[in-house]
Amino acid sequence: MFFFRKSTGVEIGEEDLTIAVARSTFGKIRLSSVHRLTGFVAMTDEDRRKALQDLLHTNRIPASNVYLSLPRDQGVVRQIQLPADLRRKLPEIIKLQIETLSPWPSAEIYWDFGAEAPKKDHKLVTITIVILPKTYLDPWISFFRSAGLPLSGATLSSVTHGHGICSLWAEETPAIVLHREDSYTEGILISGSRLAAYTGPANDDGVAPKLLVDRLLSAAKLSSSEGARLIVCGKVDDSALENNPRLPLEAAKPESTKDFGSVAAALLPLKDSAFKSNVVPVDLRYRESRRRLIPAFTLGLLATLMGAALLLRDSYQNSVYASQLDGEIRKISPQVKEVAGQEKELDQLSQRYRNLTSQIQNRDYVLESVGELARLLPASAFLASYSCQDGIITISGFAQSASEIQSLLESSPLFRGVEFTTSVTREPSGKDRFSLKMVLEVTK
Repeated sequence: MFFFRKSTGVEIGEEDLTIAVARSTFGKIRLSSVHRLTGFVAMTDEDRRKALQDLLHTNRIPASNVYLSLPRDQGVVRQIQLPADLRRKLPEIIKLQIETLSPWPSAEIYWDFGAEAPKKDHKLVTITIVILPKTYLDPWISFFRSAGLPLSGATLSSVTHGHGICSLWAEETPAIVLHREDSYTEGILISGSRLAAYTGPANDDGVAPKLLVDRLLSAAKLSSSEGARLIVCGKVDDSALENNPRLPLEAAKPESTKDFGSVAAALLPLKDSAFKSNVVPVDLRYRESRRRLIPAFTLGLLATLMGAALLLRDSYQNSVYASQLDGEIRKISPQVKEVAGQEKELDQLSQRYRNLTSQIQNRDYVLESVGELARLLPASAFLASYSCQDGIITISGFAQSASEIQSLLESSPLFRGVEFTTSVTREPSGKDRFSLKMVLEVTK
């Protein structure tokens, strides 16, 4: 099943040839273009071929999946009902009944059938059989092949219209299609899987369409056309298209319903329905070789792989970079540990150096402070302890007057903030026990 498919629908009317090009992208169908060759039927074969080739070349119409819709009067359509249990054997059963259903000898006809999808609790299935004389179809197969538009399929217009209705509108609302030509009007009524078709005269007074619709309603066993979907197409004025429903196709214009027959033919290879049929024999059908798609699929695969590679490129590069970085880290890890050890050892040495320097400097201050104390303290005073730490000197001892010792120390420029650390006590010997602390001014 291809995700991208193009199809070309060709409808031959009383005088003109109409071509519609459709494209299916992931199941969504777009109407690409519609073209008309006026007076095609009245041309000679050579003029037809040249006009068609010019149209194909000018508009670049694709030549694959070309389905032809022929006028209803060139063949016959039969509908029969068979037990649903026989669905798998339908080709053999219908083949046995073709002789009784066909007005022509079986050796002189092409035929095919479409069947409605099986429904729950339905014991019967409706079969639509299309029969076409070889004398009508063979010339068209040869002509379109010679013009560069080989046919992949063909059917009759009434069945084409029925397929178009079922393909575009899924609900089972009855639909009436009036296909007008200069000398006749073809009417088709579709109700579920039932199809009724009738051809009447083309009159402008509106009487003929009414009689045609009544005939269709009678054939389909419907009492009224009320609520039915009505499509008028073919050779009609634009004013007659105003009441037509818009085709549910992407890019379809309101006037596209005028060429509903060719649009419905373009849907034959893209959609399934109870009316899908193809009377062109399998050995005469044009089918594109899938080998030509190999380069496209290869390029698509390469593009996908390239896109995936680009998406994964960053994460892969980061992974490779992280792996290389881990490897380099493992390589230099011993050196880093060695440098870290040396740095730690250096910090320890630096700390020892600072401590040693501090001790050396403090030693000088100790000598200076001890000398100052010896100069200031009276001979009757006695020091019991001395300490110097971080510029703070603490002394304790005995003196005739502790307050005198405090005053003497405060008078020295080397000390400041002299204060007692404990209360002064009087000894039995008559001296004061004191404890003082002071700040060594030289360190500031």
